[in-house]
Amino acid sequence: MALEGQQKTTLVNRQTVVSNQKKAYTNLISQLGLLQTSGKTFARPTTFNTSKASSSNENVLTATAGTGAAVGSYQIQVARLVTSQQSISKGFANFDTAPVGAGTITIEQGGGEVNSQTLLSQLNGGAGVARGKFRITDRAGNAAVIDIANAVSLDDVVKKINTSLDISVHAAVAGDKLTLTDTSGSTTQALTVTDLADGTSAANLGIAGTGTGNLLTGTDINFLATGTLLSSLNDGRGVRTSATAADVTITTRDGSSFDIDLGTAATVGDVITAINTAGGGKLTAAVDTATNALKITDNSAGGGTFAVTADAGSNAAKDLGLLGQTAVGGVITGKPTIASLDSVLLSTLNGGNGLTLGKIDITDRDGGTATVNLANATSVQDILDAISNAPGANVTAKLNAAGNGIAITDDSGGTGNLTVADNVDGTTSATLLGLHQSVATTQTSLNGKNLQRQWVSENSLLSKYNGGKGVTPGSFKITSASGSTKEFNVGTAAFTKIGDIISAINSANIGVTASINAHGDGMLLTDTSGGAGKMKVENVNGTTAADLNILGTATTTTIDGSYEKTIDVTATDTLTTLQSKFQTLGFGVKASIINDGSGTSPYRLSLNAVNSGRAGRVVIDSGTTNLGVTNLSSAQDAAVFVGGDSSAQPLLVTASSNSLTGVLAGVTMNLNSVSDSPVTLSVTRDVDNVVDEMNKFVESFNGLVTSIDDLTSWDPDTKKGGLLLGDYTAQSISTVMYSALQTTVTGAGRYRIFADVGLTLDEDSKVTFDEDKFRAAYATDPDAVKNLFTQAKTGLGNVIDSKLKTLVDPVDGSVVRQNKTLDSRNDEFQKRIDAMDDQLAVKRTRLETQFSNMETVLSKLQSQQSSLSSLSSISTK
Repeated sequence: MALEGQQKTTLVNRQTVVSNQKKAYTNLISQLGLLQTSGKTFARPTTFNTSKASSSNENVLTATAGTGAAVGSYQIQVARLVTSQQSISKGFANFDTAPVGAGTITIEQGGGEVNSQTLLSQLNGGAGVARGKFRITDRAGNAAVIDIANAVSLDDVVKKINTSLDISVHAAVAGDKLTLTDTSGSTTQALTVTDLADGTSAANLGIAGTGTGNLLTGTDINFLATGTLLSSLNDGRGVRTSATAADVTITTRDGSSFDIDLGTAATVGDVITAINTAGGGKLTAAVDTATNALKITDNSAGGGTFAVTADAGSNAAKDLGLLGQTAVGGVITGKPTIASLDSVLLSTLNGGNGLTLGKIDITDRDGGTATVNLANATSVQDILDAISNAPGANVTAKLNAAGNGIAITDDSGGTGNLTVADNVDGTTSATLLGLHQSVATTQTSLNGKNLQRQWVSENSLLSKYNGGKGVTPGSFKITSASGSTKEFNVGTAAFTKIGDIISAINSANIGVTASINAHGDGMLLTDTSGGAGKMKVENVNGTTAADLNILGTATTTTIDGSYEKTIDVTATDTLTTLQSKFQTLGFGVKASIINDGSGTSPYRLSLNAVNSGRAGRVVIDSGTTNLGVTNLSSAQDAAVFVGGDSSAQPLLVTASSNSLTGVLAGVTMNLNSVSDSPVTLSVTRDVDNVVDEMNKFVESFNGLVTSIDDLTSWDPDTKKGGLLLGDYTAQSISTVMYSALQTTVTGAGRYRIFADVGLTLDEDSKVTFDEDKFRAAYATDPDAVKNLFTQAKTGLGNVIDSKLKTLVDPVDGSVVRQNKTLDSRNDEFQKRIDAMDDQLAVKRTRLETQFSNMETVLSKLQSQQSSLSSLSSISTK
């Protein structure tokens, strides 16, 4: 059988050779794949667009840069880091037995207060304030230099002045101006303010000059101008325009009608231009500086009615203060669209429906009376000033402790009742303000109601919604009471504002209407289908519905996404039970009980905002309880100025996180501390990344060269050759590889071949990489280096990729085909070996049968011989 199997052994040996060759080609394909990957990497422009960022002061700022980052050197000054609101209750003697008093506590996250924070960038019609230094000299001759280089808001400026220990001067906001009051008691010289170093900060603040006596009253710095952003109007609610049609129709006295499209308008000046252009000389729009409103003049002649009306689907006429205004002498003057400094418009109150006010009657505790006319008030501050300055009643009006309404304090020192009542003019103004009260002789003040300022509008950005956390891109589904369903994908670019979601829902026609709710603090879904079921909102992908605060099932026919929640407090509730109620509510704040160490009432409820930044702030109204919440720390956004020392008006950027993205393209800045001067942030091309890719290419190329040399080698001593000696396909690999290296690229710039950037062949036909030469070439002309590799079709990356594709393409690559050929040979050998095994098995069976038969015959012969021997022995006897 061994002799019969010699032919099979020959086949097995040949099959082994083919199998080893296949393994060799499989390894070559893997190596070629790595080389081709390098080619693809070199062909991508992003490989050469990676960047890195470095900071001149990492204690203040660190940064990371990604692909496509904006290369350059930037001056960044960190004005403040983000803070979260921290509030504290008044003290109680015991945390689990002392009652906090019955009532209702209201928590509103993200807004609701009836004052505002005026940014310096909003002043002077949007022109802002130059950030520099100015000197204040009080009447005693003391001087202080006030540096507002890192001031963000007007309050920052006021605080800097009022905390200066070098002068006796008090700064305050009064209407649309700043005032400075000398408190030194001296009359030695005048109160003066002077800009320094050719700066204009004091002038921009309206306080440069000399006071009269102890008072320096600044000039108007809060006014409407052509540069005012529409997004800043109406206390940040902006102007709602139509996406598909005209916004405003103006009819002149001669019967002409003009449709005004404001869809692309961004500033007040854009609105004025749109009106004047459309009017063709018959209309003149301008800013009325006396009222901070728009004014339109009819230049036509005729006896018709001059009027402004809203086009269907647009609220622009209303938001611009023009809707419903009556023409006087051919002029329509709109309502004010900006509030006084640090205040809000009355039109923002009552959920955005506004308040129409008249007179209120006040009687102080000493019997003094005053009738205060609020008819001309346009801002909440106007109401406070009118009440505080009213002759006859000795009272002061200010915002209540929660900041969402008005409080009146008696200053008369009398012992009677403090009373505020509606006047007979029929406007019920005191009732509208929640001030229609008469408090007992034990109280010296009264609190008005929550005035329900609207702070959520169709223009509210999804990225800043949900307490500043934003709305997660994803999908949610609405099912109406009648069973109609619709899925809404908020992950697309079409959704950037709350209004986009409202429009999508209202266009779905499923019997559900979306709007801003009555208090102006969230979305409202109303089921109009009349079905027997209940409207339901579910998340499909992500947490979008929850982020919009509309997740769940309607109790009646509505789902109110209000960001105002309430806690009912009973007469027996203590700090412990109230803490539990806050935890159960799980909204806006986290509650904990602390001991301040004081003797009689050490226990307090600490309420810390869940979200950071200004959008995460909470308005906590203690109502009639005795909780007495005050703020320890206000919520503030992080603020940085982008611009150098020479920039008097750098770009202000605010964020609800100390990690900023999007300020510089492709760069993430991490804020670590505030700085008095700018930090240099350098963003450069990351040559290290490209060098790493070059080294990978060289390693792959030279590894492949070594493999091919070994496989195609001949050893003259042993007279043995490599597995692929004389193999055409193996030789073609080398040919393709080296031809790619010899490519010349035209039109790419100053670099045309590999050698220009440090890639050359040594005497062993392997690639060497001169890293210094490459770095020098990259530093000299990074775009030329990029073009050398990425230029369409002829770039070296594309050439490497395309040439190697001829070898390893899964369908017709020559190496892949050869590998398949070896597979076929291997299969054929195996078939022949299997057939030969079958033949050998038959022959073995035949031989074994023959041998068995022979053994049987031999056994019989041996038996016969034995018998014959026995007979022979008998015969001899």
